[in-house]
Amino acid sequence: MVVLAGVSKWYQNQVRILNQVNLELKKGDFLYVVGGSGAGKSSLLRLIATEERPSSGTIQLFGYNLSTVSASTLRAIRQSLGYVPQDVRLIPDLSVFDNVALSLSLAGQRVLSAQCKGKISELLNRMGLEPKRDHLASTLSGGEAQRVAVARALVRSPELIIADEPTGAQDRDFTWSLMDLFLKSSAGGATVVLATHDREIVRRVRKRCAVLKGGQISLEEALSLY
Repeated sequence: MVVLAGVSKWYQNQVRILNQVNLELKKGDFLYVVGGSGAGKSSLLRLIATEERPSSGTIQLFGYNLSTVSASTLRAIRQSLGYVPQDVRLIPDLSVFDNVALSLSLAGQRVLSAQCKGKISELLNRMGLEPKRDHLASTLSGGEAQRVAVARALVRSPELIIADEPTGAQDRDFTWSLMDLFLKSSAGGATVVLATHDREIVRRVRKRCAVLKGGQISLEEALSLY
């Protein structure tokens, strides 16, 4: 599903944010990515989300080497993943409903079926956003916008979910509501990669962890002491 082999990433200052990272995830795996500020969590997730290319090494998604795939195959890969970036990137002059629906449109569904509309409504309801479905994204609080971004990522039932601090702006109730959605997606066969600094989540929902430090990664089955 996801294979990183000898992946390094550096930017113009030549400092290696990631250094020879190796990682393999199978269908249905759930992985936390943890580490201090500047450890490279967001860089790692952007690489897996195909937003950036590694400076060296290779990344494979769904069996395809990202450095050699055709443009059409890359589009198909991107349609099979759901990405929640830290900067939620909602379209401010679209409604909450339309921001989520846009994810389906970009995946090729020109006309939304009643089933698709129902799924959007169900997600918004679970996230406490149904009363704001017709509100413009520009009117939302940070926590609300973050939940819309999660709904947008999950609405097309992606095979790979990449979420960068998806609960950072949430209170406790919504934190656990979002975590429940990610865990159910994993139980349904989706591979989930979730970066977090929330120690309580990692302690209470014990899953495999990738610990980033000094540009390198170490894998632990669970970090009860994180």
